[in-house]
Amino acid sequence: MRKLEAITTVYSYRFPEVRELITELTNPFPHEVFLRSVEPGLDDFHEPIIDKVVKFNSKSVPHLKNFKYRYPTAGSEEGIREYLTLLQLKGVRQIYAFKGEYEGFREVGKTRSIEAIEVDPNTKPDKLKPGYWFLSNSSARDGNIISDEVIHEICDAGHKVFYDLAYLNSTRPHEFDLGHKNIVAAVVSFSKPYGLFYDRIGFTFSKLEIPSLYANKWFKSILGLMIAEKIVTELTPTEIYDKYRPVQEEIIKTVNEVHGLNIKPSDAILLGYLTKDDAKKLSKEKFEMIERFLRGDSYRFCLTPYYLNRERYGTVLRNDNKN
Repeated sequence: MRKLEAITTVYSYRFPEVRELITELTNPFPHEVFLRSVEPGLDDFHEPIIDKVVKFNSKSVPHLKNFKYRYPTAGSEEGIREYLTLLQLKGVRQIYAFKGEYEGFREVGKTRSIEAIEVDPNTKPDKLKPGYWFLSNSSARDGNIISDEVIHEICDAGHKVFYDLAYLNSTRPHEFDLGHKNIVAAVVSFSKPYGLFYDRIGFTFSKLEIPSLYANKWFKSILGLMIAEKIVTELTPTEIYDKYRPVQEEIIKTVNEVHGLNIKPSDAILLGYLTKDDAKKLSKEKFEMIERFLRGDSYRFCLTPYYLNRERYGTVLRNDNKN
């Protein structure tokens, strides 16, 4: 039987369009920008770029401009980590997250003596003691968009929400409503949407000052910020999604035909998912094939290897993948 090449961890596809923009930016390398570190200085270099990022996302995240404190960060993880540091200093000892959510919330929380309580998605938030809720949208559980109604229900129950927009600009068009007063912080990353995981490009937005991120005005990646600026200047917010949604559908169609599965395309183009109910209909052999992809109440498949196959070999499935 042919091996299922999907992976459980989300490693993004470094899209050719992004690679081309980085080549334009760095050939020749912009050394003159770094030589400005002393005069006139680069302390505020990130500010106009963050303005451009906010404007770029003004249709999909219109309330992003209302967060007073804005920081350049190493992807979204640094923002998550330091917001948890802030909560630790405030005496918070537990947070909530949906069952199957991004494991970083739990693992980073542990290092701050903060326990992540897994919540069944069917649990009414008003049945839980008001606290801090960490969630990703599109959801890390299955790559699908959580409705604003669900998130507002959490906020209306008195919970404060930390909002992870990790897949922003790689999902179907949607307006993410961050206008509720109880949405207290948000992170934006260029890792998953543009394949820049190892470039560590992200931004953190907060209604409260995050003291441990203050020094990022000095300790930041100038090249990463320049790449971000190039992307939001040269691409459109839906450009990657519009081009690669049909590729995602092609990949999933082929995988289903070859493996006899019923995987569906997630709202995020890097992912496919299978519900528990659909999984129950599979044969024992096929069920064993997908067991390791279980997250919460669904199975999540990262499709990046198939994107790479398609680029390198001109086909979704490698010809030498026979087992």
